[in-house]
Amino acid sequence: MDDQNKIVISSSTGNLARVRKYIEEKAIKTGADVDTINQIVMSVDEACTNVIKYAHHYDTSKKIKIEVFHTKKQFKVSITYEGLEFDPNGVENPDMEEYFAKCKVGGLGVPMMKKFMNKIEYKCCSPNINFLTLTKSLE
Repeated sequence: MDDQNKIVISSSTGNLARVRKYIEEKAIKTGADVDTINQIVMSVDEACTNVIKYAHHYDTSKKIKIEVFHTKKQFKVSITYEGLEFDPNGVENPDMEEYFAKCKVGGLGVPMMKKFMNKIEYKCCSPNINFLTLTKSLE
């Protein structure tokens, strides 16, 4: 389902390219620089990947709604999904020296989102309905 400011995808990593393209097209329209656009796209990709893997456990019957709201001053992406609660604000940034010393793999997506986006808001309503909003300042 597509309309001007919203897409709904089935919960599959195969749909992430569509999400990235959609977010990039919307971000380009704001006149933001390439680095800012890439930060937004990567953050939304990571958020959707986490929903697919951890909230939906790769269940393609589940849906993810992605909505974009933007002004000249900010770009906001709202991700709505049904599934397990997960507030990325509760994730601590890893000690990078320890991370590399132990040759760890993964676990850097949420810290990356926190670094790239100015604000991450999470809200859980009624049983298992989750709202994740990522905001990037364009000033």
